[in-house]
Amino acid sequence: MKRSTDMKLRLLLGATLLAAAGGAHAQRADGIEKVVVFGDRAQVTRQQTVTCKAGEARAVFFPLPEVLQPRTLRGAARGTAEAIGTTARQVNVDAADDARLGPLRAELEALDVKLREVDDALALEAAASGDAQEFQGHLAALINEGMRNPKPGTAAWGKALDGLQGEAVARVKAVHDLSERRAELQRQRDDAQRRLDEVQAGTGDAAWRAEVAVDCKGAARAEVSLSYVVPGATWKPEYDLRFSLGDGQKTGRGQVEVRVGAVVQQATGEDWGGVILVLSSAKPWLGVEAPMPAPLRIYGSKGSDQKVLVQATEKRERAEAGGGAKADTGPAGAALDDKGQSITLTLPHKADIAADGRPYWAPVDSRSTRGEVKLVAVPKKTPYVYQVVAFENPAPYPLMAGRVHTWRNGTFVGDTWLEHKGPGAPIEASLGIDEAFRAEREVIKDSSRDPGFLSSTRTLPRELAFTLKSRTRTAATVELRENIPVSKVDDIKVKLDKEQTTKGYALDSLTGLLTWPVKLSGNGEAEVKLGYRIELPEDWKIN
Repeated sequence: MKRSTDMKLRLLLGATLLAAAGGAHAQRADGIEKVVVFGDRAQVTRQQTVTCKAGEARAVFFPLPEVLQPRTLRGAARGTAEAIGTTARQVNVDAADDARLGPLRAELEALDVKLREVDDALALEAAASGDAQEFQGHLAALINEGMRNPKPGTAAWGKALDGLQGEAVARVKAVHDLSERRAELQRQRDDAQRRLDEVQAGTGDAAWRAEVAVDCKGAARAEVSLSYVVPGATWKPEYDLRFSLGDGQKTGRGQVEVRVGAVVQQATGEDWGGVILVLSSAKPWLGVEAPMPAPLRIYGSKGSDQKVLVQATEKRERAEAGGGAKADTGPAGAALDDKGQSITLTLPHKADIAADGRPYWAPVDSRSTRGEVKLVAVPKKTPYVYQVVAFENPAPYPLMAGRVHTWRNGTFVGDTWLEHKGPGAPIEASLGIDEAFRAEREVIKDSSRDPGFLSSTRTLPRELAFTLKSRTRTAATVELRENIPVSKVDDIKVKLDKEQTTKGYALDSLTGLLTWPVKLSGNGEAEVKLGYRIELPEDWKIN
């Protein structure tokens, strides 16, 4: 009798999970094929080829990391074969080579074979009982029809009924005997399983053993894969920026090469050797349930009549080497800032990442474009003048925030930090300090003026002066940057004093950033002035 797929699933998954991996059903070749690394975990895919027997196969994957999440175990088969079930359990690694395991596993397999034979016999009995019931119904219809005959054949009817009754009794006895036989075999198997568990119990390291049942569908061999998710893995982007300009040139256009790399760390309990490595900024730890907005409630109370102007202050921190990049602290989850656009990068070659928690750098991609280098001064922050290269993101994907190692004409300059940049977005990267220039900033006026006789508006005038100095014989242009406050309150106005401010500036009204292209002659200096005022009503208090 040909068994259905459901019957195959029940029989195959009923087999012991501890069957020897080198048996007739499976050949060990379960190397890691592919790893997808997220910000705080990884999805690992193993594969092996198994030999089919009687249209079935069983792929055993062992040992698997103890820390894997068993609910994420998924088996699959390639080609015409079909994976019809995946089961797993934890076993003791140290007990895997115990000499007692072989006989116990063989005993379990023999009992499983006998159980399958009994199940087949019970299925045949069930089919025969169904045929008998169908025939009994047909006989009853003939008897009802024959009762209309003046001389009914009652003798034949009795003989047929006696035969059916005997057949039914035989079927009942056969089912009873088979059921008792199956119960006894199941008891023996439970006992053998208990003895196997006792051997495997111990003080050694635990590991997962997974088994994928396969319906080969006529194939002689089947390629089987198993995937699962493990914690303890992370990655973060890291970049090399190389800029080339002609010898002796300080500014101008040159070649920019952006080398995209990744720092991968993992302590999952298994080494990744020669794997296809995929890096993803997706955040599986956030869950998959769609969010719902929380209720909004508005409360009110009588407020004070006094209005206060809180003047903005900047948080100034000492510039550190590395541009704010943090040191590696192990395979903790990384906050990958992808701005809501999940990024997936596949390494162009296979990688080896050991499970030792150390950072491993891997190249991912390289893109080239043209960029322009210029001199930039921000006296509000530092007296130094920097060489800055400006270009557009040449990659067809966003560059996430990360550390940048900067090189100029083959010489290492230092580290800086790249904020998230979309495809084609403008990027500025520092190429270091140019010692030939200095910038100074002086506050000329910073006071409060009371309202006039016919005015109810208080004015706060501010005046600043900047001096740029050159220590080289070559003329140069330095871009000076300074910002003024931007008001977010209708009652407060910020107005640029055009009479006090040096001409030639560009103003970004949204950010308040002013820039001047300041031309310096050889060993010369230049001065730039800035004036603005803050206007607010008299009843506002200055804090």
